[in-house]
Amino acid sequence: MSSLYTYLPLFVGVFFAFIVINFENEKSNLYIYLSFAYLTIYDLDKGFYLFSSLLSFLIFYYLFVEKIRNFFSCTNCIVAIYVVAAYLGHSLLNSFIAYVLNQDMPSFSQGYFYYIALDVVLAIVLFKGKV
Repeated sequence: MSSLYTYLPLFVGVFFAFIVINFENEKSNLYIYLSFAYLTIYDLDKGFYLFSSLLSFLIFYYLFVEKIRNFFSCTNCIVAIYVVAAYLGHSLLNSFIAYVLNQDMPSFSQGYFYYIALDVVLAIVLFKGKV
């Protein structure tokens, strides 16, 4: 839908935050797989490298999540960091891959700040009390 309507948020940060919050929960494995499928479709639809969102999640989860949970006590701040990390980490990883492959770098336009702001608000509302 976001391909047709440009002002509709991409929900990348919401799905990313959902995966980070529920990654160790055995009951939500199906939803985690579906969220990864959505992020993979997002990669293909927007012209990013295949599975780059999965790779950015793995890097973020194993390197930064525990440090963020220990450093911050504000749950809304933690959710906002997850959403911002989803967009910025994904963009930085795609830029790095494009640099290594000597291709044109994907642009991080001003519209992404709009998407980040909307996703932060949605994620805070959806994940209140779950972090």
